[in-house]
Amino acid sequence: MAEDAAEGASSLAAGTWSERCHAEISAASRTGAGFAEKRSSPRYPASSAALIRTEFGSPVSCTLVDRSEGGARLKVLSVLGIPETFVLCVGAEQLRARVAWRSPSEIGVAFVVE
Repeated sequence: MAEDAAEGASSLAAGTWSERCHAEISAASRTGAGFAEKRSSPRYPASSAALIRTEFGSPVSCTLVDRSEGGARLKVLSVLGIPETFVLCVGAEQLRARVAWRSPSEIGVAFVVE
C-alpha cells in the first residue's frame, strides 16, 4: 500500500513537472523568449532565382529565400557537392559567399567582403 501511494505521488509530481515544462515552452515560443537574434542586420524575405558558381563544375540553380546585408538563405535541391565558398549570382550581382550552415535542402551563407 505504501508503495502504491509513493508511486502515485511520483507520477503526480512528474505530471505537474511535465505540464509546467510544456507551459513554459509554449509561452517562450509565443513571446520569442530564449531565441536571441544573432544576426547583425535583419533578414528580408526574397524569392529570386540565383546561381551558385563554383571553381569547378557546373553552376547550381538555387532560390534566394531571404537576405540581409551580411548573408542569405538559399533553397537548393541538394547541398551535396556545394563547396564551403563560392560566388552567388543574383541578377547582375556577383557575391562571394561562405557557407555558415547547411540543412538537407537549404544553405545559410555569409557574404565575404574582400
